[in-house]
Amino acid sequence: MKNNILLAVLMLVVINLNAQATANAAKHLGAGVVIGAVGGYAAHKVFKGSRGWMWAGAVGSSLAAGLAKETYDRSRSLEWENDDIVYTAIGGIISGLVLDMILDSKRGSGKRCGCPPLAFNMDNVNTDFVSHIASGSGDIVAAIQANHLINTGLQ
Repeated sequence: MKNNILLAVLMLVVINLNAQATANAAKHLGAGVVIGAVGGYAAHKVFKGSRGWMWAGAVGSSLAAGLAKETYDRSRSLEWENDDIVYTAIGGIISGLVLDMILDSKRGSGKRCGCPPLAFNMDNVNTDFVSHIASGSGDIVAAIQANHLINTGLQ
């Protein structure tokens, strides 16, 4: 719910752009999304799935890119535009929202799939599941489970 409210506010900000600055704002927003996605995903991987670091990577990298771009523009005697920094940072927030939804769905609810667990007795390992792969679906996990069920007599 909180993500939906934040997304609606961000969409209202984007809609209220000046007609002349729309193309420039869209470029900064798009660049912020891409840079934020890369930064957020990299932080997620480096810090072993930490949600806070993922957000810091997404928003921080896009904000840093916006500041760097405006610094570069200023060094070329162009005007410093705070709006461009804001739009780039908003792109980082959007990518943070998307990453949070994607990576949260991969974490799962903690429920199991209902599949019987595989238990191997190392003294009696049967590798005959290869014949089940050739004659079945081609799924090695299903073949190992089927072989386990056949060997335990639970057909």
